[in-house]
Amino acid sequence: MKAFKTMALTLVCLLLGIAIAWQYSSVNENLVLAQYEKKNLSQLVEELLMERNNNENLRARIEELQQEVDALKNDENMDMKYVEDLKKSVLMARVMAGLETVKGTGLVITVESGGQIKVKASHIQELLNELKASDVQALSVNDERIVATSEVREAGDYIMINGRQLVPPYTIKAIGDPDRMERSLRLMGGVLAKYQVYEFNVTLEKSDNVVIPAVRDDGTVIRTDKLTPVTQ
Repeated sequence: MKAFKTMALTLVCLLLGIAIAWQYSSVNENLVLAQYEKKNLSQLVEELLMERNNNENLRARIEELQQEVDALKNDENMDMKYVEDLKKSVLMARVMAGLETVKGTGLVITVESGGQIKVKASHIQELLNELKASDVQALSVNDERIVATSEVREAGDYIMINGRQLVPPYTIKAIGDPDRMERSLRLMGGVLAKYQVYEFNVTLEKSDNVVIPAVRDDGTVIRTDKLTPVTQ
């Protein structure tokens, strides 16, 4: 009986020891797990804050780059506008100098001798002067563009314009207000009245598409080799 009690007590102590050991192990594991979870949570918070800071820095950098891009676009637009304005100015200067083929509404006048009097350079020059007085914007004779340096002169049986010999019939093209130019030419005692006395054959046609070629840009008509710009 005493041996049985001793064995039972021993068994109870053993079971109690096992239970205490298991409980300690469980508590220790829970503490380790809690510390691990706490450590992971801390790291996650730290990493989250770091990523947030990186995102803020990245967003700020993106904004800076966008501002630089916008500035470059504005500069590019300004440069392009300047270039386009410059191109227009150069083109207009070339048009005014007669270096570009032009078209517009105007008159096409053909003149040739019909009697004993031949058409001379002075007759053509008088016609051109009358057209210029009516605010014509472009002129040509037999497709020779009339510019500031153009000469109209006699050369034997020919008329010389821009260094070229022209033969009749003489076709004068004029871009401008066709009605105004016609009224100027038909004035009493005007150019066409004189042509009638000279028995010239004259045709006058209004057109919405008068094409006048550019003057030769080879240095024979417009010469600038002796000119030096004066800068302030």
